[in-house]
Amino acid sequence: MFTTVQAVIDKVGINVLLQFATAKFAVAGSRPTRDDVEAALLSETYSELQAQINAWYNQAQKNVNSVIAGYVARFELNQRDIDGSVLPGIANDLMHCELAPNIADEHLKNLKSSAMAMLDKVSKGVIQIKEDGPVATRTGMRTRVAGTQFNWPGY
Repeated sequence: MFTTVQAVIDKVGINVLLQFATAKFAVAGSRPTRDDVEAALLSETYSELQAQINAWYNQAQKNVNSVIAGYVARFELNQRDIDGSVLPGIANDLMHCELAPNIADEHLKNLKSSAMAMLDKVSKGVIQIKEDGPVATRTGMRTRVAGTQFNWPGY
């Protein structure tokens, strides 16, 4: 919804994702390979390990989508609004943090706190994610003609 697998791979990098998957799924005598990670994320899964990697990624994406949706639910966004906003970038940063096995890393803490700060700004309206509607659809302040008895034409 807010990001794609290819965007996460482009942002985080397949080698970093491989490190994350290795830390999560490596067992004695069996380690995930780059091909396992690519197949699990970009195509159909053929092995149990690839299915586990795919489920791990899908759960992380579900968590990130839920967090972002909680912040922007009141905006009634469509996919075009989302694609033209800062939300995909925030989602990529949050996916990086969600997939990481060691969230105590200082870089990941900073990345997550800055992404959450951006979400807070979006929620408060400081960062605008939806274009203003046409003037006719806005509900602004309404004014009426002043009730004056002064004769302007005779002035």
